[in-house]
Amino acid sequence: MVFPDGSVPVGTSEEQQVMGGGRRNDKVIGGNVVYACFVLMGLGTLLPWNFFITAQSYWDYKFREVAPDNGTSQGAPGMERTFLQNLYVPMQVCFSQIPNFVFLFINMLFSHKVPLRVRLLASLTLMILLFAVTTALTQVNTDSWQTGFFAITIIVIFFINSSGAIFQGGLFGVAGMFPERGFFCVFGARAIGRRVFASAARIVSLSVGAADATSAFIYFMVAVAVMILTMCGYLYMSKTDFYKYYSNPQESVESNTDQTEKLSKGPEKEENGGTLSSHLEIMKEIWPMALSVTGVFFVTLAAFPVLCVKIISTSSNENWRNVYFQPVSTFLLFNVGDYVGRLSAGLILWPRKGSWILYLMVLGRLVFIPLFLLCNHDPKSNIPSVFTHDAWYIVIMLLFSLSNGYCSSLAMTYGPKLVSESKAEKASSMMAAMLGLGLLMGGVSSFGFGLIS
Repeated sequence: MVFPDGSVPVGTSEEQQVMGGGRRNDKVIGGNVVYACFVLMGLGTLLPWNFFITAQSYWDYKFREVAPDNGTSQGAPGMERTFLQNLYVPMQVCFSQIPNFVFLFINMLFSHKVPLRVRLLASLTLMILLFAVTTALTQVNTDSWQTGFFAITIIVIFFINSSGAIFQGGLFGVAGMFPERGFFCVFGARAIGRRVFASAARIVSLSVGAADATSAFIYFMVAVAVMILTMCGYLYMSKTDFYKYYSNPQESVESNTDQTEKLSKGPEKEENGGTLSSHLEIMKEIWPMALSVTGVFFVTLAAFPVLCVKIISTSSNENWRNVYFQPVSTFLLFNVGDYVGRLSAGLILWPRKGSWILYLMVLGRLVFIPLFLLCNHDPKSNIPSVFTHDAWYIVIMLLFSLSNGYCSSLAMTYGPKLVSESKAEKASSMMAAMLGLGLLMGGVSSFGFGLIS
């Protein structure tokens, strides 16, 4: 149990497992520092990429139709979207979700061959370099070579998501070796990074009328700064005793003569850690939670944002209807609700591990797809608009986002706890791969739902 201020009651804390003699205070402080670094690393996994997505108006600007005078003048307002503008979003989805899943899967199979520290630092360094290049390109006039710039952007998207998947898989792996609080710190911070900051930044830029290139430059600079802080946080926390205890359980066991039996079994499990049979054995133990996390993100990506961005406000307030309705009711509300859901899961921890109620909650989220299809949308659609008032859409979006954060956090936290400590990192990597599978399946199915909406 942990108090709101971060302090830990004597005799009940998870940190007490690593305390000895008069070192209690040092260990508690070390634990809180590690959890704070987990928050920072969780923020660093998604905030940069979601700034990339939030800058949609910047990408539309870059790929707009320009006059033939050396390609420097802007296209006229209201002009039809260009081929590159229409191509960008589906290409972005394909070249982000496919490598994300593939490299999460690769990380699951071969993570034991590359040290965790190398995986985290190398992938984060590559992401920093790629975002630095993207930031620099915001200040370059690309009107005369839009196709070349498009190709560079897609290549950058591919490598950002490939390295991001390796970093994410490694982070989930190490978080799974810590008590539940570690996973909730990572997942809670991911919710903040999952466009809460980015959505708020978009609303601010709309209200002040900042130029598209200027807004994108600020977004990407913030992303680079967050990733540098993330790297510093990891380097610092990896030196703490608390981190070393949980991330190197075998070394800790060696120093504890009361756990000789655990020590004797440890090396045997490590030797077989990378075999296919060992992966299948772990999957047999965690498959209910693995399928749950896949199901949660399948529904989320199938509906959000492809169905949600087509919802039209019926408000008489023109400014709300045309400027703020989508940024606030869709993006900001989803991400705030997602964060509250993850935070609530960490505080309540219900349903308990293994309860069928969680599986029913995950299955029940399928209802959100038809609910969004029945909200107020294009009158030319063959699907009738039943929930026409803005309030209906806001309530549905709130429940959708809360359930996404709540169910995904419980599933991701419980999964690694279904296996022994020696298998926790591998189980966490497998859960991350199943998360990626859900994102991929949802992203692919969103094309179909988008066509019928």
